[in-house]
Amino acid sequence: MGLERFVETWTSSHYPPERVHLADMQTLERTMGVHLPPDYRESVLQTGLPRPTIALLNSIVDQDLPLRDVGDFYSPAEMLEQTSGWREAGMPSHLIAFATDSAGNMFCFDAERLRAGSADRDSVWFFDHDIRTVDHVAPSFDNWIMQFCDVRPSPGDGTGSVR
Repeated sequence: MGLERFVETWTSSHYPPERVHLADMQTLERTMGVHLPPDYRESVLQTGLPRPTIALLNSIVDQDLPLRDVGDFYSPAEMLEQTSGWREAGMPSHLIAFATDSAGNMFCFDAERLRAGSADRDSVWFFDHDIRTVDHVAPSFDNWIMQFCDVRPSPGDGTGSVR
């Protein structure tokens, strides 16, 4: 599973993944009026929410990769809080934030597509809060998380160095 591999590669054993309870996920889904993508839902319920180290960002920067780093994953309660707050700050109302990059931009699911059951319903979107753009970044959560699993860790002590 991609999220397990992500945890093995980009997190510290000192900060294990945060467990997510099914009841919390169901409360989020009821409140938002959606069913989250099955691959996301299953991965998070099984593995938990990882807390990536700076090594991921350092490796992306060191290798000049065309990826946006992921800095934090939101719990169901945080998803509600962050989504609501960012909507007030200009994030499109159809987006549901589930993670953030190191600059505070959001990785999201599209509630309208989830509700409609469209072909791209499971896609991951990126909201850049500085320029207020929304970009498609992956056709699914599994595809998105595997992009990070395919990044080679930078050599050294595991923390690399941001340039």
